[in-house]
Amino acid sequence: SSNGHTFVWEHNFPMATYLSTIAVGDYERIDDVSPNGIPIRHYIFTEHAEDFARATSITGEAIDWMSDLFGPYPFETIGFVTADAPGVSLETQTTIVLSTSMIGQTTVVHELAHMWFGNWVSLNSWQEMWRNEGFATYVTMMWDHRDDPEGLELEIEAIKSAVADNEPNYPLGSPPKQYLFGFNTYFEGAVMVHELRRTVGDDAFFSGLQAYFEQYGGGTASDAEFQAVMETASGISLDAFFAVWLN
Repeated sequence: SSNGHTFVWEHNFPMATYLSTIAVGDYERIDDVSPNGIPIRHYIFTEHAEDFARATSITGEAIDWMSDLFGPYPFETIGFVTADAPGVSLETQTTIVLSTSMIGQTTVVHELAHMWFGNWVSLNSWQEMWRNEGFATYVTMMWDHRDDPEGLELEIEAIKSAVADNEPNYPLGSPPKQYLFGFNTYFEGAVMVHELRRTVGDDAFFSGLQAYFEQYGGGTASDAEFQAVMETASGISLDAFFAVWLN
């Protein structure tokens, strides 16, 4: 129709199919840029503008902070699109679906972390979901306590207690399908990540993660491949560590 408009969307990077979605609505577009120059593009429902602005004000700082830790941000833009999807936000690649019921900085940081953990490197198997959600949960804790390492340790100890009391308990490396996105996947996964960091030390932990994204970025990796990268970075065998945590 001569009264219509055609919009063409392109993405020039590899993407797992579940990370693509279409959102249709009466959106306001907001453009920004991170301190280090990463383009930021949001699409919001205007009735949520105030809450959205408060929650996403950290986007630029957080994405630059993660880039320093894990390697350069791998895509062309970053941003959020609001959606009336109660209780469901999703790390859709470069334009994250942010539920109007979940507008907050914790969700923002968690979903930004997925740009590396889940998007730039995706999983070989859904059974390895701890690597997506455990890391995203842990990165959120790191952000919250970035100037308070003692606070991070206290939060980890509290989560250990919660995990021990949580039922049902199942192997982190083989969750039943109904618990794939359960409490343990997120929080026991985060504790495992913290314990891996303790085991190998900060230098090997962060250099290993950067090597992991360099080697497998734009594709998938398995738990075994992740373990091998961390062993190379640390110079120690992690067979016993991964067996205890995943099995």
